[in-house]
Amino acid sequence: MSARTKVVFKRGWENLLFRSTETKALVALHTSKLAAEAIKGAPRRTNASRTPWNASKKNIEAFVQNSLEGWYGNVVVERNPRVRHAMLQDQGFTDPAGRRHPGRRYLKAALLRMRVE
Repeated sequence: MSARTKVVFKRGWENLLFRSTETKALVALHTSKLAAEAIKGAPRRTNASRTPWNASKKNIEAFVQNSLEGWYGNVVVERNPRVRHAMLQDQGFTDPAGRRHPGRRYLKAALLRMRVE
């Protein structure tokens, strides 16, 4: 004897799924993991006995928001306008003397470590 099941998809089932609280929890979990990877890869001072207030790793935050399509997660680097060097360290910059400092690409490395293949 075989059991038969019938699956019926109604119009708009994706919206109900993407807006559910379970989806929010799943998005929040993966967003926090991504933020943790970015914090782990953030540049640090080698000789500091304690982490300064404007360190890159202290200014990486994760949060989840709702839109019309469902929940999505954001990893924000440096919301504080007084601390704006993390993106310069990630992308690279040219100092006033004209020397080029290459970026460390720690944010892209965090995204590559978290991707699903």
